[in-house]
Amino acid sequence: MRRIKKIKDFEKIAAGEVVERPASVVKELVENSIDAGAKNIKIIIKNAGKSLIQVIDDGYGIEKEDVEIAFDRYTSGKIEKFEDLDTLTTLGFRGEALSSIAVVSQVELITRTKNDDLGSTIVIHGGAVIEKKEISAPVGTNIKVKNLFYNIPARQKFLKTNRVELGHITDIITRYALGYPQIHFVYQHNNLDILNCPSSDDLKDMVFHIYGKETAKKMHPIDYIHQDGLFALSGLLGDPEISKKKRTSPSLFLNKRYVISDKFFEVIKDAYKGFLMIGRFPFFILNLDTNPAYVDFNIHPQKMSVRFNNEKILFPFIENALKAHLDELFLTKKGEIITKPLETFIEEEKEEIQSGLKNITVHVDDQSIIAKEQVLNFQADSNIIDSAKSKEMIQTKLISEGILEKKFENAIAESLYREQYIITDTLPKMRPISRTGQLSNKIYILFESKDEDGNPAILIIDQHAASERIMKEKFLNQYRDSKVQKQQLISPLKINISPAERFFLKEHLSEVNKFGFELEDFGGNTFILRAVPAIIEKLPKIDILKDMIEEIAHIGKQQSFSESEEEIINYLACHKSIRGGDYLTTKDIRRLVLELSKCKDPYHCAHGRPTLRFITFKDLDKMFHR
Repeated sequence: MRRIKKIKDFEKIAAGEVVERPASVVKELVENSIDAGAKNIKIIIKNAGKSLIQVIDDGYGIEKEDVEIAFDRYTSGKIEKFEDLDTLTTLGFRGEALSSIAVVSQVELITRTKNDDLGSTIVIHGGAVIEKKEISAPVGTNIKVKNLFYNIPARQKFLKTNRVELGHITDIITRYALGYPQIHFVYQHNNLDILNCPSSDDLKDMVFHIYGKETAKKMHPIDYIHQDGLFALSGLLGDPEISKKKRTSPSLFLNKRYVISDKFFEVIKDAYKGFLMIGRFPFFILNLDTNPAYVDFNIHPQKMSVRFNNEKILFPFIENALKAHLDELFLTKKGEIITKPLETFIEEEKEEIQSGLKNITVHVDDQSIIAKEQVLNFQADSNIIDSAKSKEMIQTKLISEGILEKKFENAIAESLYREQYIITDTLPKMRPISRTGQLSNKIYILFESKDEDGNPAILIIDQHAASERIMKEKFLNQYRDSKVQKQQLISPLKINISPAERFFLKEHLSEVNKFGFELEDFGGNTFILRAVPAIIEKLPKIDILKDMIEEIAHIGKQQSFSESEEEIINYLACHKSIRGGDYLTTKDIRRLVLELSKCKDPYHCAHGRPTLRFITFKDLDKMFHR
């Protein structure tokens, strides 16, 4: 039986809890600089932090009497006792960072406070003090961490490639630059500037330096305070257009500390529900200020995970604040800007039709066409198209009183030529966009309009996404008002489902029937379907009806019914909507635009995809280098 003994070099093992990789060192040192009140922080990295991590700041510095003590374990100038955690306002507090870093590297520190004429320097290798003396130095702290894990070859061996390690370092510096825009951050790797973010009172300026102009332009400020002053939420919320494929892109700060909280993130994601495509994640930079007693950072060695002591109050506050703000941003304000061009387009088209002549005859090589009222629905037969293709003269003769307007004459001629391809020896086969604006793939419709900033633009509508949004809101309103109409099936339909889906249907049969279905439990895994929602209009094939019921049951069994309601409505709206590939007349397109403009959210389909997008003339000018 072995005796229990103290582990040799236990400090190296304990250091691994805090110093996981070079980015861990950068995080601890940058946090110390921020806590010291620095206005300028410079981070110099060599060999992805494996050879050198240097952090220079103009903060308060360290008193000469405290320089050596600062590298002892469990020493801190930020708290004195455990109870101080309830009033914690600093980033560092555990007293482990400098000690752990010094144990697994070679450290050189130079520091001076404004009260001292001379500064102090100390050199520590593997936790042992090699040199300590006074030295001339500016106010602040300059710390170098060299040859990380030089005395633990096994740890050094398991570091990732420079590209990976540098990515982690860049990520943590970026987070704190966003969390503290009033600090000027400079970050270099191998003598090359990676980030240079001048201080600013506007967080958008920092976003501009880090993510670029286009991202900064699509970020919107939020500043919300709880009515009882318990919480304050501030920062920037991103447009759905700049949503991300990964959930790690946004930045979340709690009392100005960068944290990772799955629960917090889910609340924010739920607030964005309906604005984002499936599989996309919102982009945001948010800081939640609250009483330190409400949170516990002391549950993880690197202090990035957090536990909340009042989730029942906190999370509903966050979700309600965000939902109200997002509705205002992406529905109300955007609607005020965009609906004007849409309405202008509709009115102009209406006036053009009303100004057209009611009865004319078009002569094309002895062929006559009578056009009445709806000129844009004019269709030429193949003989006329062939004649137009042969470029023979098209003449118009007025048989009613009045003068035929030149633009109307041109419209008839264009309708003949517009369907024809232009074929040349040197350019690809091409033809003008159809009279209705619907492209040949019958998915997108093109208009001339103006974007959110009033710039002339091409407006592109996805006909399926737009129709899906219209159908969703119609059906959702009917459902919430308990006014969903049914249409009876000629013959009741037997539907067999799996045992798991049967459990959901049997438990929630009355709720499912509120969607406009008439389902009855027939025993076993069989249900009888007698009616379907009238919004479906034409009755689909039996197999499709079976698939619909099975899909509804499948959606419901994954979550509670209250969480399934909207997803079921999305599914039914998608099934009823205009499809990509469906031909639309001008009248169909006009109706689609009008109905879309009346939606609460005309900018996203039921699944969060955009219904419309702009390409400005300025964008086109850039493409052609004008």
